[in-house]
Amino acid sequence: MPTTNYKEDPENQALQIVAYMFAGLAMMLNIRLSYSAAPYALLRFKLPENLFSVFVRTTSSALELWCIPSMLIGNIMEQFYNHTQDTSSYHYVGLKNYASEIEKKAGKLKTIAGAQSTSELASTENTDLQQSSNYPQTKLEGKANLLKGAAQLLHKVAKALEEAVQNDGTLNPLKDGAGKLKDAAKTTGSGGLFEKAEALAGVTTSENASSQADKVIKAFDKVETQYTELINTANTSGLTNDSKVIEVVKSYHEVKTIYYQMIITFRIKQKAEAFHSAAEELQTQAGKAQPSTNPKLKALNTHASAEMGDLVAKANQLKTEAEKLHNATDANIVTKYLAVVQKYNELEKKPAFKAALEDPSSKSTVEKATKEFSVLKKSFENVLMLRVQELSEKSGDLKNAASALSSDSLLGLTEEAGKLRDAAMSSTGTEGLKQKATALVTAIKGASGGNNAEATKVITAFEDVTAKYQALTGHANYNTNKGNAKVIAVDDAYKDLQKVYDSILNLAKLAKKTSELNSAASDPTKVIENFNAVVTAYNALDRERKSQVQKQFEALQTEYSEAIYKYKFHIITVPSMITNWLNFLTFVILLIIFVTGGDQGHVTGYYVIMAISGFVFGINMVLVYAVDYRYLPFYMAGENSFPMVTSMILYFATSIFGNRRKYNSDYVVVVIDVSIAILIALVAASLWTVAFYKYRTPKYGDLTPDPLNLVSPVAMVIVGMGLVYSIYPGIAPGMIVPFYLIDKIEMVLLVATAFPPVIIAILRLKAPNWSPSTKFVWHGFGKPNTGMGGWKRYASDHNWAAGTDCAKDNKDVHGWIWHFFDILIPLQISLAVIFIYSIHYRDSNISRSIVNQPKMSTFLTIVFYMCHEILLALGFPGMVGNGGAGGQVLLPVQYVGALLMVFLAFYSIGYITEYKRHDPSKWPTEGMTKWNAMCYWLKMASKITNKNFKQLFTTDLRRDLVLSDKETKFIIHVNINSIYTSIIIL
Repeated sequence: MPTTNYKEDPENQALQIVAYMFAGLAMMLNIRLSYSAAPYALLRFKLPENLFSVFVRTTSSALELWCIPSMLIGNIMEQFYNHTQDTSSYHYVGLKNYASEIEKKAGKLKTIAGAQSTSELASTENTDLQQSSNYPQTKLEGKANLLKGAAQLLHKVAKALEEAVQNDGTLNPLKDGAGKLKDAAKTTGSGGLFEKAEALAGVTTSENASSQADKVIKAFDKVETQYTELINTANTSGLTNDSKVIEVVKSYHEVKTIYYQMIITFRIKQKAEAFHSAAEELQTQAGKAQPSTNPKLKALNTHASAEMGDLVAKANQLKTEAEKLHNATDANIVTKYLAVVQKYNELEKKPAFKAALEDPSSKSTVEKATKEFSVLKKSFENVLMLRVQELSEKSGDLKNAASALSSDSLLGLTEEAGKLRDAAMSSTGTEGLKQKATALVTAIKGASGGNNAEATKVITAFEDVTAKYQALTGHANYNTNKGNAKVIAVDDAYKDLQKVYDSILNLAKLAKKTSELNSAASDPTKVIENFNAVVTAYNALDRERKSQVQKQFEALQTEYSEAIYKYKFHIITVPSMITNWLNFLTFVILLIIFVTGGDQGHVTGYYVIMAISGFVFGINMVLVYAVDYRYLPFYMAGENSFPMVTSMILYFATSIFGNRRKYNSDYVVVVIDVSIAILIALVAASLWTVAFYKYRTPKYGDLTPDPLNLVSPVAMVIVGMGLVYSIYPGIAPGMIVPFYLIDKIEMVLLVATAFPPVIIAILRLKAPNWSPSTKFVWHGFGKPNTGMGGWKRYASDHNWAAGTDCAKDNKDVHGWIWHFFDILIPLQISLAVIFIYSIHYRDSNISRSIVNQPKMSTFLTIVFYMCHEILLALGFPGMVGNGGAGGQVLLPVQYVGALLMVFLAFYSIGYITEYKRHDPSKWPTEGMTKWNAMCYWLKMASKITNKNFKQLFTTDLRRDLVLSDKETKFIIHVNINSIYTSIIIL
């Protein structure tokens, strides 16, 4: 798929954070500023003061109503992108435009990967010791000098890392490890690898070099130990991507590559002797063990005596072959080593072996054998020439298995098995995988060494084997005969072959796949396929090999990602820029309309622009959410700062220009408010454009939803959004709190509402693991728990082993703590029910303890509104943290919440209007059942709401306001600082 290996830009960038905060501030603050000046606007348009609440209700309702269809449009755009982002044809233009850059970057990666592959295939000819005399072969001096130079470079880069701590305190955890690695590579004395390699290079071809070779082996082992400790510390500290650490990794890889191209058989001889000795000791000690003193070791002898005997015998055979040194044959080394591995695995599978390893009385004896086997295994598996020889041997095994299957005509697989047989090892010619692998081994042992072209032939031959194997397994008769011994033998042989293949020639594979991408750069369809193949090959590299090509790969991935991102850029990001500028434009037009129109002004034009601003608000908010869900906490922090900012602006404007004797206050205050709105919108639009013009945001669908844990944040958003404005401010505080306290409640909420989103934003930035959105954690390629941590217990991060999987979990994060806030959901619902119950049943104990009781009514109103704020501050990032940001959950849930919020707010107005019409002594539901009473209130509220809806579609607002004033008196307290809160979508 096109977006499979898409790479977004790093998160928590300062410019993007500020852009999101200003976007939140602009979308809420600017319109709110205009509404805060509603009393002055009313007077500017020469409308009667008693029309204030009707004027505000009408303009705010229009804004609320028109944000709903625009939000739907935004959701449709987002869903369209979400469901087409992995359709190749939609990325055709982007890939076509970036074809030349992709081709150029692929060419560079191909060159570097090819060069590194050729380096690994360098000649091993005459780089060992001679049998009997232990004289160095003729080319060992040259290899030793290369190792010496590589060790000196490793010393240099390790020293640079050690000294970098003085200028970069974050590297402090690596200081000791870098110093130890530096000394292991080269010291002022004679203990470093540099000095040991130099000594080996100085031995003449007529001198015994076994002592110097042995010291080189021990010196490298020390380098390897110190390097591993340093990298483990870098993993734990999150410093593996530091440039100086990468240089150390690259230098170590060069040392390791050269080291395993020399004294190959001598090293295997040393390790085989040590393992044989340890295995023989284990066999001896097990034979002597007594049930009373060492029961586990005795049990091992009882149950695995034959396996231990076989292992000692095979280890002796490997040792004997390796002692031939330069006269030993590669095929014999491989065959005898594999025999040792087979016997060791058979012994290790014995329950008695595991029990003896865990028992303190026998642990040291058994553990010595396991450690020596691990060392022997490493000395074999790091020699590329021997691994290619092993591939050749495994190809022969597959050929034999396929040949046996082909010869059985009763199974009906003769043709397919025959093709697999010939692909594995051709009976005539040189086209089989075995022949190609053997030719590569011969080249490596030759004077010039192997090269990337010869390695590519091996890769192509294996791909042919895979194709033939897949054709065989796809045959109907194959599945029918899966239990047949010959079929099972082919399966096992292929799996063994693939296991070897997957661990070797990975740089050559990368070079081959990159070459194919380079050749297909002008074909968008092939670019996607080939780039994904390049990423697969790159991911198969271990840490050291990745470091050699990381820079070039990341440059290629950046160009590919730029090409893929262009689709989202045009569908989502560019429209979000346009809507931000439209937000700015609506306020410019609003100011023009306000200051023109003569004495009475353009009140209808003012109303229409407010409705348009609502439309812009709705689609803008959805698109801003859709651009990059990682920044939502910062958007919410900016959004919730608007009450304080609004109040401050209004306070200073009225303080300076509020004297009507000196100023035309009704005019000046609104001009100031709208002018500030224009300035803030301009800054927000400019910041948004600059921040996201060249910034790659995440694709959709890259997070796996966690349904169980998503229930909580989804409920938080729906309840927090949907319920709040059906109660606040009309019922609570409007109908239960003493009038003189309402402003005080607003002042408390003015400050308190900013805290929840700001706290969450700080957590997101400084402690992402503990924020509701949690952190994206890596558990290995293709692992199901790779993704956002979520509201559950999860490991915060991982240390890497071979660059493809995790070796050790770091400290756990208890993300489930956010579920404690679930209690706010039933609390907010319960308070809403209590408020409505209290105003209908005035004689109840609940009503008497709340209605017009200063402390209780104030406290419960604040708690109710803060439930709304906290639920939304947690709910939206919580959906992200639980994998709900991929378009399937977050924006649809937001839209459902907005629908409930807007329409329940409309019904609340209708309900309160009907409630206020009646005298408590002549209550309309007197004598009705509770069900009939509820139906009455719903019916009457619906009638008034429908009427209010119709009034929103007007071409002459002045006329409608005057008529409305004659028909009814709308009695509801409207606090200036609460007017626009009914359209807050967060």
